[in-house]
Amino acid sequence: MKAKIFSAILLAAAVSSCSDFLERPPMDEVVNNPEFYNNENNVKSTVDGWYDIYFTGYMTSWDRSDFFEGTNVAEWCDDLAQQEATFFTTVAPSESDYWDFSTVRRINILIAGVEGSTLPEETKNHWLGVGRFFRGMEYSKLVRMFGDVPFYDKEVMSDDVAQLYKPRDSREYVMDKVLEDFTFAANNVRTSDGTDGLTVNRSVVDAYMSKVFLFEGTWQKYREKNNEYAEKYLKAAKDAAARVMDGTSGKTYSISDDYKALTTSLDLAGNKEIILYRSYVAGVKTHAEMSWQIEQVQASAPSKSLVESYLTTNGLPIHQSGNSDYKGDKTIKDELANRDPRLLANVADSLCLNGVVALYGIGGYLGNRFINESLIGTADGQSNTNVTDAPIMKYNEVLLNYIEAAAELADMKLYSLSQTDFDNTINAIRKRASVNMPALTFSGNQLSVNGVVINDPDRDLGNPNVPGDYEVSPILWEIRRERRVELVYEGLRFDDLRRWGKLWYSDMVLNPKVNMGAYVDKAAYVAEYNAAHGTEIKADQLAVVLDGGETGYIIPIQAQSLKRTFAEKDYLYPIPKGQISLYKSKADQVGDQSLKLEQNPGW
Repeated sequence: MKAKIFSAILLAAAVSSCSDFLERPPMDEVVNNPEFYNNENNVKSTVDGWYDIYFTGYMTSWDRSDFFEGTNVAEWCDDLAQQEATFFTTVAPSESDYWDFSTVRRINILIAGVEGSTLPEETKNHWLGVGRFFRGMEYSKLVRMFGDVPFYDKEVMSDDVAQLYKPRDSREYVMDKVLEDFTFAANNVRTSDGTDGLTVNRSVVDAYMSKVFLFEGTWQKYREKNNEYAEKYLKAAKDAAARVMDGTSGKTYSISDDYKALTTSLDLAGNKEIILYRSYVAGVKTHAEMSWQIEQVQASAPSKSLVESYLTTNGLPIHQSGNSDYKGDKTIKDELANRDPRLLANVADSLCLNGVVALYGIGGYLGNRFINESLIGTADGQSNTNVTDAPIMKYNEVLLNYIEAAAELADMKLYSLSQTDFDNTINAIRKRASVNMPALTFSGNQLSVNGVVINDPDRDLGNPNVPGDYEVSPILWEIRRERRVELVYEGLRFDDLRRWGKLWYSDMVLNPKVNMGAYVDKAAYVAEYNAAHGTEIKADQLAVVLDGGETGYIIPIQAQSLKRTFAEKDYLYPIPKGQISLYKSKADQVGDQSLKLEQNPGW
């Protein structure tokens, strides 16, 4: 039987709303008895309960994960066309499940308990490292969402009003503290502790360190315009990724042969690309990720924007001048011909249109990233009893973190890119047996494949309708493309757009190909479908709206008022209004007006 990550019942809740978090009963029983922490098993059992908070995988039962679609994080991007747009938040809520520091409190109590314990030094430092890793994870999430947040590195008592209601610390101050936590963890967490792939070890720490600080480094570069902090955090990301790549973190990883198996495997144990995963077992812990793609209408489905981002098999952008490998998009057969194999690993090879088939994609394309063909029609592949394992952290993401951090530093004249950088990262990924795409050749400020310089006419040259927007260099454009197609539908794209300052890509007016699906010739389509299936479907049965009448591209949302648009304020989440009022009430109560919680810009 597969190994499992079990939840500790008392720690199962991830994040709850915070009204006055230290003046109410805790959401779980946090042990403050010093004797408790003298036993390593007690510490381990406490930490085990945190895995479900940070390593959610495909979630459980019918709960929606951030993979593919169904949550804001999954849908606030340009990878999905939608029947009904998932709008950005428009009004600051009274309360929020996300503005919450109870998890920070629990982690700080554990850290203090371990620090004061009689555990042997190595054991103590390992668990301090694990605790600080999780604190870094929690604070990086809070900063990623809200920007400035109050930082606490110890438990705050319920009568300490000045600390409970202190103003927000700057994101730079907090992320420096997060860097300290990750650095300690990277130096002290064991290289192996328990079952590899199911527990936090030093490789897991370094992998997440590369992820966290790639986000913050690029945020500082593009959003804060602060090159000093951008340099610090991008170097931290690059160095952490390098430690995983060269084995310094303690484990050796490599790219596996089967791309699709990373998200459809019954057992990821021993997969050489998997750094951390969540295991599912029939009758014990199951999910519905496969079912969402094979049993439900995809009201959010692959967009034209996503499909066009995949290269042809010669390694060139589809619209590059002289690219004869691209056959156009007037039929699905032509559109998918000679394309990066990862496209067919994510999108079905036939159009699935409303009015013809029961299971359709709103834009005609149907996502299939999480479908294990061998499970179709079985209990393990139906309903909420799916048992495919969920990848949490993979080596391919670490490689992409490295090359992007290196390229961003090079763009700032702080690092010199080399061919080796590309060979060890993107080219290693492309050599995957199931992908086998041409290697990139680096020279000066350009990339080429097989002697042809890549020159994508669709490259982002900056949007004049977006104040402060910028042109993406050819090298960064290709690195970002590779990240998109390799890690698509893994819940990363929304944060990528935010940290790049490119949230406008998700705007259905500024970027119409988000609200666009496949090209359809109604008459030709039904003729071909009827011939293949022995049916007598009429063209007027197709429940799709095309931009050209009877022929053209599917446009799922027609009314301008129903299309998602973005505003500058959408880069940060709003502070709950109830928390701002609570701060003011406490300030008035104790006569200290320095106790003030300010709203994020634009809210």
